[in-house]
Amino acid sequence: MKKTLFRTRLFYIIMLFGGIFLLSGKLMYEREKSMLDSEQTDKITANKLSYSEAVSLEDMNDKLEYVEGESGDTTGAVENGKNLNTEIVCEKLRLIDFTIREYPINTEVYTEEINREYKEIFLGVLFNQIPIQLDDGEQSYFNEIDLRDKESSEEDYTKIIKQYMNYYYLDFDGDGFPELIVEPRGGNVRFGGPRIFKYDRDSKKVYVDGYRFMKYRPLCAGKFYYEDNGGASAIRYGYQEINSQGKIIEEATFQLVYPAYENPERYFITSVGEFENVNVEIDKESWDEMLHDFFEAKDNAVEGITFDELFSDIEHP
Repeated sequence: MKKTLFRTRLFYIIMLFGGIFLLSGKLMYEREKSMLDSEQTDKITANKLSYSEAVSLEDMNDKLEYVEGESGDTTGAVENGKNLNTEIVCEKLRLIDFTIREYPINTEVYTEEINREYKEIFLGVLFNQIPIQLDDGEQSYFNEIDLRDKESSEEDYTKIIKQYMNYYYLDFDGDGFPELIVEPRGGNVRFGGPRIFKYDRDSKKVYVDGYRFMKYRPLCAGKFYYEDNGGASAIRYGYQEINSQGKIIEEATFQLVYPAYENPERYFITSVGEFENVNVEIDKESWDEMLHDFFEAKDNAVEGITFDELFSDIEHP
């Protein structure tokens, strides 16, 4: 009886320790498996991060490389070796319509009688007999001619008006009626660029738009340009388009740099729209393609007339 009881107890003890051993083994296996899985996951994640970092670095090298301009300033990010701003600047220049524009005078309304009225008003402005309306509501006069010499006379003033100014008489803003554009040609004239005079028949008042760069000249209706040969090694060009309210809606400048010694000519877009002082260099083919219409328009720009030609049908000093 005692032997049987001892054997039974021994059996249960062995089973207990065996269960404990098996359970411990399973727990160790699960732990090791979990650690292996975690390590493998970490390796995969690390590999992904390393690859991502490598791609990011390569992308950074490709897209965020900077080039240094002539002035020492960065000219913008480079993508695949090409200036990101270059494409934007060139595309904005391509979108500008440089072609000659003409607005016909509405002859059904602008009769000979009204023509006389307009010219008499503009004569009055030029000889300081009729005031000019300013944006702030104040009035001024055409005080653009400098007669500092005490011995100067009205004859001297008239001489300057007639000999040192060009006149353009055309519908500049597209309303069917002409505007008078006055452009200085030297002499004792104070103002820089052309002045645009607009007469409002309803209010019987004259308004003026001006104060642009002195080298600008009328190109055609709504547009100005300049060609500056003053530089020793470059020709500079400018373009402005004006809306009916006298605001600039398109503007660009560009230049051709003469060769130094045996170097070829260089071509630059110096500004367009909101991109100022960009100095984007382009090749001759792009220059010819993008600016063909500008140079064609420049060669066919509206021509100014003399004072006597403009007022030939009106009594004047």
